Amino acid sequence: MCTIKYNQKELPLVPFSELKGKTYVIPYQQRGYKWTSSNVEELLCDLREFIEDANPQKCIYCLQPLAIVSVGENRYTVLDGQQRLTTLYLLYKYLYGESPYEFDYERDIDDDITMSRTTFLATVESISEEQASAKIDFFYIHNAYKHIGKVFMDWAKQSANSIEVTAVKAELAKHINMFKTLLEGNGGKSLHVIWYEVVGDKEKQHEIFSNLNSGKIHLTNTELIKALLLNSVSGLPSKEQNEAAAIFEQIERYMQNDNFWYMFNASELRNGQTRMDFLFNLVANCKQSDYEIDARWSFRNYFSKQEKGSLSDKWKQVRHTFLRLKDMYDDIYCYHYIGFLTYNSNDNTLNSTKEFLALSRKSTHSEFVEKLKQEIKSILRKRHDKITDYTYDKSKKKDLRLLFVMHNVETILQKYASLNGNDKLQLQNGFERFPFELLHKQNWDIEHIASNTDADFKNSEDRESWLESIKADLGEKYPTDQVGDLELRYNKTKKKDDFNVLYKKIMCIVDDDIADVIKEDGKDGKDKMQVGNITLLDSHTNRSYHNALFPRKRRYVIVANGLMDIEDNYEKNISKLYIPPCTLAVFTKAYNKGADLTLNAWTQSDADAYVADMEQKLSFYYKND
Repeated sequence: MCTIKYNQKELPLVPFSELKGKTYVIPYQQRGYKWTSSNVEELLCDLREFIEDANPQKCIYCLQPLAIVSVGENRYTVLDGQQRLTTLYLLYKYLYGESPYEFDYERDIDDDITMSRTTFLATVESISEEQASAKIDFFYIHNAYKHIGKVFMDWAKQSANSIEVTAVKAELAKHINMFKTLLEGNGGKSLHVIWYEVVGDKEKQHEIFSNLNSGKIHLTNTELIKALLLNSVSGLPSKEQNEAAAIFEQIERYMQNDNFWYMFNASELRNGQTRMDFLFNLVANCKQSDYEIDARWSFRNYFSKQEKGSLSDKWKQVRHTFLRLKDMYDDIYCYHYIGFLTYNSNDNTLNSTKEFLALSRKSTHSEFVEKLKQEIKSILRKRHDKITDYTYDKSKKKDLRLLFVMHNVETILQKYASLNGNDKLQLQNGFERFPFELLHKQNWDIEHIASNTDADFKNSEDRESWLESIKADLGEKYPTDQVGDLELRYNKTKKKDDFNVLYKKIMCIVDDDIADVIKEDGKDGKDKMQVGNITLLDSHTNRSYHNALFPRKRRYVIVANGLMDIEDNYEKNISKLYIPPCTLAVFTKAYNKGADLTLNAWTQSDADAYVADMEQKLSFYYKND
């Protein structure tokens, strides 16, 4: 909602009542109505909050701009604002049972449908679920209309604080009248839209679109560029617009794919930034630092500048840049190696993507992949020369994460290569990809596989939980006779130091019963800090079984990966999260192919087999012993 203090000449506001009686043409190239229930409810709740606000200065609720072009008497082509205009139409339809204005959809001319969008909107209150399923925008429109009714009914029930029908009806009528008063502007408050009627020559159009973002009008960089390209007055040539609109929507949808986005970007965007901006910034050669200061840099300094070339040439550059990025994404090797490099860079991903694009243009595919691998090698070798040099206590946690992510990446790629080489399978595409987006959506820990002998519990609740679980895991083998006095002391004092003594004693007793145990002070670095005893695991799973024995950890990881007994309440309560393939292989003991395999503990033989696999998979990047 924009500020109330405005200059009428600079900010052309019109009340809702002046939108009525007009016809709004929705151009062929515009996407259909896509507001979800949450979008609709957010607007309604915002309007209600505005209505109920007793501040006398807050008398105008101002929606974002409605950019239109006059094409006849009371007839306008909508360049921007279709979603808001349609939602207001549905709200008015619910309140009054009639249409405030009309829509004319150019797409209706070509679509093979039994009911036009115009007719569908005009009769939305009587539309059946079957009719609403005929087209995707029918579904969204119908869903939005139904949700408006649901929101008002929910409000009425809450206000009535009763299920008595008369009381609910009275409250419903009260809320309906509140909104009617707002739309009519009769109660001291009114709803306005910013009315931008696009007129004049091309130079004037560029000026208008540039000014759309002055003051409190929050059009994004992407919205401005889209309007610049697709408006019928000063945009792309008419013969290009229909195709451009369809391609723009396809690209926009692709950019929303997290798997694609996090291949090139190490973080999400701030308020006012959009994912399409990334593509426009690449074309406009915008620096990351400039974008952080001004999210509309590429619009202001490139796309709106006629001296920088024609809109057709700029749009062509956008398409070609996107297709090159998509080619990289579709290639399983480029996807994984660029995804890894992006995860490592973590800051100036705009600059690194420019470098990827420049490198790909002057290289063959095999040369490009080789150069990516060499870059990864230089990054990893700056940490350690050998995999066995990594340890839990001496290596940085980020360095360990990079090691384990790369182990997962090469495991996936080498499995693909072996299957792809099987002529009988005729594998066309990579069947498995490492989800780099989850490196950002989930929090990750470097976790001991065989639990560390030293306790690191943060609070008494964790200590009590661990003691309860260890007793359950050991059952009759719980060494009461050896730790009974220590347990009594801890139960009496509840001191952390007393618990640590008890914990260490129990873990030492457990380790003594394991053949081929990973020792606390093993020789040649083969202790509990060795790389063969640590793995990458999401923080939630790690902290849920904190320092449990291996069998409990194993069960927890397998269930978290999705394999559970639906009748087991314990397993049903375990959160299902992404478990990296190498981490799953650790806890299922896939690396140890020996005949004397034991599932009750993670042994030194298991750790050696795990390290051997890392050395084999990552032999391109590290020296081996």
